[in-house]
Amino acid sequence: MSAPKLVLDTNIWLDLFVFGDQRSAPIAAALADGTISVPISQGCFDEFCVVIDYRKWDGMVADRPALVARLAALTTRVSALPDPRLPRCSDGDDQKFVELAVASGARWLLTKDRALLKLARRLRPYGVEVLRPEQWPGVAAITREAALQP
Repeated sequence: MSAPKLVLDTNIWLDLFVFGDQRSAPIAAALADGTISVPISQGCFDEFCVVIDYRKWDGMVADRPALVARLAALTTRVSALPDPRLPRCSDGDDQKFVELAVASGARWLLTKDRALLKLARRLRPYGVEVLRPEQWPGVAAITREAALQP
């Protein structure tokens, strides 16, 4: 069985790489042991590269190129083209995460962004659960799902 796919928005990556937010600890553990697969589109990758270069991170991020390389190493590139049939995010900048989640076949889209969270019900028919990081059932759910597979 292949690892379940999880899309992380830019703020979740910042929580993991910059802030060490404990609500994201199960995600960090699953990334470290390869329990999950994390797809990323070029647009999502580019957004991270721009955001991590903001001056407000001066003093918090010592080696920006190392974080970009870490992101590249932890993710798998996926082509996610705009799809007019998908639910529209009220924040157009976040639509790329919706497109990525559906195009990649991700089981979960983790975010703290209100505009994305509002799409939770509308993305369920596409097989995507939109959750806050602390709501993610984590490795225990993956293990249960694997045990149920024939």
